[in-house]
Amino acid sequence: MIVKKLGMVSGGGFPGAGYNERKVAEGVARLMAMENVDAVMRHKVELLHEAGFDCAGEIEKYLKERSRTYGNTKTTRFQFHIAASVKGQVMSADELTDFARRLMAEAGYGRQPYFVYYHHDTDNNHVHILSTRIQPNGFPIPDHHDYARLNAAANRILSSDINRDIQRMFSYDYLTEGQFANIIRSHGYKFERVEDGYVLFRGGVKAATIPLSEIERHISQENDTRKERAKQLRAIIRKYKAEIAKGKVQNVENVKGHKGQKKKYVRRKINPDIRKIKGANGKTLSQEEQRHLSDLLDILKAKFGIDIHFQKDRNGEIRGYGIVDHSRKMAFDGSKVMKLSELIDFVQKQERKATPFDIYRDLFSVEVRKSGMDGIMLIRLFDGSEHTRKMSPRQSAWYFNSPESEREDVAIRIAATIFSTEIFESVLLKYPVSDISSRIGSVNIIKMRDGGRAIRVVSTDGFSATYPMTADELRCHAKLQGEAANDYLRQLAILRITHEDATQLTKRIKELTAKSTGSITLPLRQSDYTPEQSKAFTSHQCTVLTRLMPRDTSSTHSANREWEVGKQSRYDHIDNQLSGTQLTM
Repeated sequence: MIVKKLGMVSGGGFPGAGYNERKVAEGVARLMAMENVDAVMRHKVELLHEAGFDCAGEIEKYLKERSRTYGNTKTTRFQFHIAASVKGQVMSADELTDFARRLMAEAGYGRQPYFVYYHHDTDNNHVHILSTRIQPNGFPIPDHHDYARLNAAANRILSSDINRDIQRMFSYDYLTEGQFANIIRSHGYKFERVEDGYVLFRGGVKAATIPLSEIERHISQENDTRKERAKQLRAIIRKYKAEIAKGKVQNVENVKGHKGQKKKYVRRKINPDIRKIKGANGKTLSQEEQRHLSDLLDILKAKFGIDIHFQKDRNGEIRGYGIVDHSRKMAFDGSKVMKLSELIDFVQKQERKATPFDIYRDLFSVEVRKSGMDGIMLIRLFDGSEHTRKMSPRQSAWYFNSPESEREDVAIRIAATIFSTEIFESVLLKYPVSDISSRIGSVNIIKMRDGGRAIRVVSTDGFSATYPMTADELRCHAKLQGEAANDYLRQLAILRITHEDATQLTKRIKELTAKSTGSITLPLRQSDYTPEQSKAFTSHQCTVLTRLMPRDTSSTHSANREWEVGKQSRYDHIDNQLSGTQLTM
């Protein structure tokens, strides 16, 4: 809740009456209450409103008559006009009206005549309260520090709501302190980072303090649910970016108006942060690009309950963004879902012809970033895992010197070569050739000669194998007991065996590559392969992947390809679910 005192007006007039009555006539406001107003005046206003007439003159005359000073003051600033606004539509008209009554009592205006108007012409529901500062004795009610005083009163009224808001914030899943800061913003609060925590403000007044230790205590761990949701968000954003660029999505507007009245279309304002974003050319976005991005943010908010917060550096430049998903109660770093450069890019890509290597687009997405003279490659596999490697000078030259139209295919070939084992491992886990679990007889932990620990896997036919354990795996196992600990060891065993299988497949493809390219030996590191060797390697690898994966998944016309903008994905049904959330005040 934010309470704002509107501009003071000299001359003894009440122009707020005309403003609010005009909003009523436009169908975007409604007179909710007339407090401390005599019955004759109440009847006159109700009658005129019912007949569709403007009551501005009657209300202003009434307030002037009850603002007689009797010479007790020299001020001519009679009007008291404030607005109280909430985040979104979390308070109804009746709830806001009740709040207005309590606020006027707290502010010392409980016995003054006042009118409460409910407005719904913006994204945030709000009320306007119109009254007079002049008391029956002719003295004005002091107006020193009204802004802070009114918001402090609002916080006292809503103190229980503030505590409830904080508890709701901690129910969200977040990994970093920065993500929690975005959750605070999404709940309508401003904050100040202090040494031992966060001080929350609402309406410019201190509302609460959250200790840093409490924030750190609620930090979650990365898990499969978060990875899956990140993939869904990526698919949703890409889908609507494409539709906005093609003009298939109408501008998001507020349509206001009561039954029998003319509807009012109110254009949403563009987020001021959008005006500060710079594109790849180093210039601010064009008006069309700004409008496209604004429409995207409005759609994500309205249809899915997704907030996007842009992050600035010390110079005020936009450097990144964060996502708060209210429907799933999760916060994400935007870069984990989609790079900022892709989020703001609404240029339609040319339809790409199907190629035998489209199978890779079902398996991973790839990004290349420049680091010095060479590049750094990152891939996101379909299972949500991410892997990063530095590209060799040869690979970097191949990629950066390729024509723009060919770079995507070059990046895919390079990624498929240097991340071959990881790709096979993820495919074998999802589409196992055989039931590895049924082959495992027992799994236990043994001590190795170097003092480390390893898992010893004994198969059902009596053969055994040993696999070293990492420190993280040992810590995870130590937290488990009984059957859970045994299940964890069996899962580790399956991962180790799958990794061996993936390594074996990569080894065989290397042999085929050497034979087909006429090479006596291949470079020890796949990152040192020549472009010809990489092309041969991916050709053989593609054949193997096609045999391992189900036919409908490996098709170049796959309906489940999430990585391509504008393609149908398995998350398309989400946009039919209006998965908004109850936001806070």
